[in-house]
Amino acid sequence: MMESPVLLFLGAGASVPLGKPVMKDFVAKLETEITSENDAALLSVLISAREYDLEAIMTDLETFLSLKYVSTFVFDGIEATLDADKLRSLIRHSIIREYRTVDLTRALEVYQPLLDTIFSHIDPAVHPLPIFTTNYDLAIEKFCQQQIGYHLVDGLDVDQPREGCWNPREFEKFQFVDMSMWNLSNFSSPDRTRRHIVLFKLHGSVNWIREMSTGRIVQSLPMYDLVDSDAYQNTIIYPTSNKGANLEPYLTGYHYFSKCCEKAKLIIAIGYSFHDYDTLAGLLKGWHVNEDLRLVLLAPDAYDVLEAIHAEFGSTKPIYGYFGDAQSEPKYLSELDGFLRRYLEK
Repeated sequence: MMESPVLLFLGAGASVPLGKPVMKDFVAKLETEITSENDAALLSVLISAREYDLEAIMTDLETFLSLKYVSTFVFDGIEATLDADKLRSLIRHSIIREYRTVDLTRALEVYQPLLDTIFSHIDPAVHPLPIFTTNYDLAIEKFCQQQIGYHLVDGLDVDQPREGCWNPREFEKFQFVDMSMWNLSNFSSPDRTRRHIVLFKLHGSVNWIREMSTGRIVQSLPMYDLVDSDAYQNTIIYPTSNKGANLEPYLTGYHYFSKCCEKAKLIIAIGYSFHDYDTLAGLLKGWHVNEDLRLVLLAPDAYDVLEAIHAEFGSTKPIYGYFGDAQSEPKYLSELDGFLRRYLEK
């Protein structure tokens, strides 16, 4: 698994064609839907200072919560009661509600051509495709459930299917599944060969819940319940500048990303800004030990993102376009096909 020549990295832009907003659009939507007068006033003040940067807004709320001795504050003459905990809970609840559903039809439409292109250049009998994502939604899981020719490994213990308990050893014992007896007549692969996906959700998932008494992470309905937060908590790294990736399940995902970068030939990133320090550190480490590693970024602002991370453009290639857009798709699939052919043959 860690010697797979191609890695797929999905950022927020990969979920836009599924009807999911990027974070600034999420804040704009929340601004129109919020009903509490005090929450609206506090959010308005934060937007005035931070614009629609959800990461900066959530970081400020965490800072306010650490200042136990402050109850009100004044910003540009506007006095607001500092009930940061309530607004933070409202935002977290809204995140779960927004990203817990997936348009399955659209997921099949946008991911099938992409995966067909990638697997046309790697032998699915030899290599799986590791997918790393910072998205909370269930797009890849739902896609694989609907495609009989795909087998998904996502860290949930297959020996306890009813509980769906997180177990990082599921990655350690990865092996190909014998699908020779399966009916693959509806599978789109030309040679009808099985395809294995290994999914790492770096920031958690809407349907992962941590049992606070045991520390176990179990699969559940994607919900947010403030009343039971002392017993159960969503296993998600919410947007802040200080992302705590030093415990499970996040630690395993970042570990495997770093190790995979040391052997991969090509990383295909879609709609990702590389603001996440741990991801960027893994990528930079990969470049340090793996001179053959190349990064291709598909995004409407691809060049600006790559320039912002001070990447060497000999090791990176921008593809301008919108993932899942009918007009952009032929162009970016053609470019991806060319990069796969060039770097994998080399």
